[in-house]
Amino acid sequence: MNRYALLAALSLLGLVASAAAAPRQLLLDVDFPARDVAQVEVGDFHFRPGQKAPVHTHAAPAIGYVSKGTILYQVEGQPMQVLKAGDAFYEPAGPRILHFDNASASAEAVFTDFNLERAGDPFIVFEQQPSEKIDRRTFPTAALALPGVRGARAAALRLDRAETLRGPLLGYVAAGQVTLAGRRYRQGETFSLAAGQSAAARPIGTARAIAFTPVR
Repeated sequence: MNRYALLAALSLLGLVASAAAAPRQLLLDVDFPARDVAQVEVGDFHFRPGQKAPVHTHAAPAIGYVSKGTILYQVEGQPMQVLKAGDAFYEPAGPRILHFDNASASAEAVFTDFNLERAGDPFIVFEQQPSEKIDRRTFPTAALALPGVRGARAAALRLDRAETLRGPLLGYVAAGQVTLAGRRYRQGETFSLAAGQSAAARPIGTARAIAFTPVR
């Protein structure tokens, strides 16, 4: 992708681009059947060394980010993937997720899921109740009310100065701290902007954020 095509793609993420804008990296661009998204439910998962996720399905497409460790990920009928810290991922609605496992026998793995749910969609559906505790730490659910969402994009944004972000947008602070709309968000926390809303993200020092944007 050339420079101009990349800038055009990033502008669709709701991130204001300029000659002095902070570096951005497009991580993920996925399409799925159009759906009316009522809310985005977020879960932050901390997997112990060697811990495996039970076989499960999603009623809503999920996009996410691995912030620590290495994950073995497999959708039924597709090859195994290796996700490392800094990677974004997509879990489609419908197919069985056979593996979402911590690949390390000695280190923790941490990842965050953003589920683009219709009214009444569950966060996750297990075929059988998990036999071991899953450490899921919930974040505030974002009520976005977006009709006709047909995809999602994710980008990494390095902040060393104030950057204006525009909704609809879900964010994850991957490093450092950011103030947005009068609130401070620390590493590992999430934030959201509704459609039509904009706010300046101001880093404390240097920060890195992951922006997830529903596409209509």
